[in-house]
Amino acid sequence: MWPILFRLAIIALVLWPAAVLAQPSGTDVFIRCGPTPPADPPRPWMFADEVAGYLNGNAPTLAIKGVQQTAKAVPTVEFTVSRPEAISAADWRAAWFEAVIHSSALPRTGIDARNLRLGRPLPPSPTDTTTTVMVEIPDTDIGWLPSRWEVAILVCVDPDTGANPGRDDRRQIRAFGRVPLYISSLNLSAALGFGAFAALYVILALTARRTHARQIELMRQPAEDGSQRPGWWFALMPTVISQDAFGVCSLSRFQVLLFTLVIAGVYAYVMVRTGALPNLSPTVLTLLGITLTGSTLARVTDGPVLETPNRLWLLGTGVLDSSPRQPHWQDLLAAEGEIDVTRVQALAFSLFAAAALVIYGTGDLENFRIPEQLNYLIGISQVVYVAGKALPREAAKRLNEEVRTIRDAEAKALADPADAVAIKTFETARNGLGSSLFDVFGERFREARLRGLQPGDRAIA
Repeated sequence: MWPILFRLAIIALVLWPAAVLAQPSGTDVFIRCGPTPPADPPRPWMFADEVAGYLNGNAPTLAIKGVQQTAKAVPTVEFTVSRPEAISAADWRAAWFEAVIHSSALPRTGIDARNLRLGRPLPPSPTDTTTTVMVEIPDTDIGWLPSRWEVAILVCVDPDTGANPGRDDRRQIRAFGRVPLYISSLNLSAALGFGAFAALYVILALTARRTHARQIELMRQPAEDGSQRPGWWFALMPTVISQDAFGVCSLSRFQVLLFTLVIAGVYAYVMVRTGALPNLSPTVLTLLGITLTGSTLARVTDGPVLETPNRLWLLGTGVLDSSPRQPHWQDLLAAEGEIDVTRVQALAFSLFAAAALVIYGTGDLENFRIPEQLNYLIGISQVVYVAGKALPREAAKRLNEEVRTIRDAEAKALADPADAVAIKTFETARNGLGSSLFDVFGERFREARLRGLQPGDRAIA
C-alpha cells in the first residue's frame, strides 16, 4: 500500500509544475469575456491585467442611469444601461454583462489589476433599448463609514449570436461604461436601524415612567430577599408600555407597539443603507392598518369586568386591593380567568409577520410580501378578538351575578339582623365568591379579608 502511495506522490510532484506552466498569464479566470481584439486561439475569458489594460486604453461609450444601492446585506447596486447604436437589438438581448470595481482614488487611465475587484451581475432584464442590471459587489463594505468606488460595466456579445444563439466561446467586449458610487456601511446601517428602534422604545418607556408613576412605585416593592429593582426597569417592560387604563396588558396595543418598533427600525436601516427614503410595500401598510384598526375598536369596546356597583362594593369592603393593577405577560393570552384561543392565534401570527419583516424586509422593504392567507388570519384574529371584548365573558357574567347575590343578602341582613335566612345566604355567597374573584383578579384578591367579612364591614381608609 505505502509503495503505491509513494509512487503517486512522485508522479504528482513531477506533473504539478508542468500543469502550472501550461496556465496562461494570470492565476484564475477573472471575467467570462474574450479580449478585444480576439486572442489567438479565441478564449471566453480575460484575466485581471487584460481587463485593466482594456479599461485604461478605451473610452466608455455605455450610458448608465439610475444608479441606486439596494438594502441587501451583500452590497448590491441596481442601474439601467441603454443600448448603444453599435449593438443590434438581437445582440443586446443576448448580451453578457460583467462588472469590475476599483477604488475611486485610482486615475481612470492608471488602473492597476491588483486593485480590481470582481462584481457578480445577476440575471438581467433586457428590452430592445435598455437593460436593468443588478450587480453584487462583495468585499467593498469596509468598516463603519461609507466608501467611494467606481464600477465599470462591460457588455460582451458573441459575434455569432445571430447565427448561433447561445454560443459563448467567442464573446468580445463591445462597449463599457463606468460610474462612481458610494457603498454604505452595513455595520453603520444596522447600528442606526437598531438605534432608531431603541430610541423610540426609550421615549415610550420614559413616557410610561411618568404616566404610571404610582403603579411603578408599587411594582418596586422589595422582594423577599430584600432586593429592589429601579423604576426604569419596570418602565422598559413592554407590558407596562402597552397596558390599558385598567392596568391590563392589551394585546391590540402590544401588536401596534411591535409593528411600529419593527417597521421604524427596518425603515431606518433601509434608508441609511440605500441613501434614500424607501417606499413601504402594501403588505406593511396592511399590517399597520389591521393592528391600528383592531386597537381602535378594542379601545371602543373596552370596559371594566365588573359592573360599577359591584366594583365599588368589592373595593369598599377591602376584598379587592385598591392599588393600581400590575400588567402581566399572561394578559396577552388570558382574560377574565380563562385562556383566549383567539388571542393565542393573533399573537402567534403577529410574531411570525414581525420576524419575516426583520429577516426579509431589510433586503427589500418596498417589495416585502407575506402570503395573503397570513394577512387574512391576522385580520380574522383581530375581528374575533375585538368581538370577544365586546361580548361579556362567562367568568365576568358569573362574577357579577355572585357579587349581586352577596350584596342583596348583606342588605337584607343589615335591614333585619335577626333574619337567619339572609345571614345564611350571605355566608354561602361569601364562601363561593372566592374562586371567581381569584380567577379574574389574581393577586389583587384578598382571600383572608373575604373569609372574615361580615355584613356591614368596610375597609378602613
